[in-house]
Amino acid sequence: PYIAASRENNGCSRHVSCPNEWVSRGNCLVFIHIGDAAAGVCHYVNADFVGMKGKTSCAYNDHINEAIGLFLASVITANNVSRYSFSQSWTGKSLLDTEILLPATPSGDPDWDYMDEYMSGVMEEAKASLENLRLADEKKTAVDISQWKEFVIGELFPKIKKPPVFHNRQVIEDENGIPYIVRTKFDNGIKCRVQRNDEMKPSPAGVISFGAENATFFYQREEFVSGRDIYYIDTQDLSDGACMFLTACLQPIARKYSYNYGLFPDLLKLEHIKLPVDSRGCPDWAYMDSYMRDVIQNAESNIKIMSKSLA
Repeated sequence: PYIAASRENNGCSRHVSCPNEWVSRGNCLVFIHIGDAAAGVCHYVNADFVGMKGKTSCAYNDHINEAIGLFLASVITANNVSRYSFSQSWTGKSLLDTEILLPATPSGDPDWDYMDEYMSGVMEEAKASLENLRLADEKKTAVDISQWKEFVIGELFPKIKKPPVFHNRQVIEDENGIPYIVRTKFDNGIKCRVQRNDEMKPSPAGVISFGAENATFFYQREEFVSGRDIYYIDTQDLSDGACMFLTACLQPIARKYSYNYGLFPDLLKLEHIKLPVDSRGCPDWAYMDSYMRDVIQNAESNIKIMSKSLA
């Protein structure tokens, strides 16, 4: 496994062949030093691996096993992920001086047995949830898109805008504040919530955001501010359901672009998207809204089923 500066897939971007001296021993924690979306993230890696030079480091402890490693990685990531970025890396003294809260024994040592037992329970619950998801997935049927029609995105949505850029150092985290959108594939693009101030000109609610070098599309229900290379498609005239349906249809476009070949507005406007149409051959926004409402209702029902299985 090649562990890169990524939050995805436990940091593994691909599998590689390499000289033995490049390989690090597994059963350790891997720290991600830099990146707007990944700086401050910690992964537990069980197998021998190659780490991205200059952007990762690894740590070992004789008490670590899979369950304890996952527990520690979760705690460390939750503690640090909103603190670091490209401009403020998690390296050197800031890494070594990082403090975290852990369960402790009466003598004040980390309670390794508790961490092991707790995370083993979480993993068993996860297996049960995955089984329920698998059963729910078996009930799905393929959507018939044979009658759908292709549209040029720039003709459907001529307003693709670049909002003001707010760097990490310019915002103050506030759990009750406004969403701060960055180039990530997680949490609807939200890195954290930040305090509003008089200098902010938030982007409007009801639009679809995307990052140039990480082109995942997200529907934003709320006003938001954003970091660099974030853009949005102005979909304020559409319903929530139609926007969520459209967001899902845009995702295949995202997979064509990468960090080295970014998706910028001029390129997005030239892309084609296939959508259901009404009797006039126009996008059937009402159908999309209705379909998405059914999807949400089914998802909520499945969540209730999983919750009952874990009670």
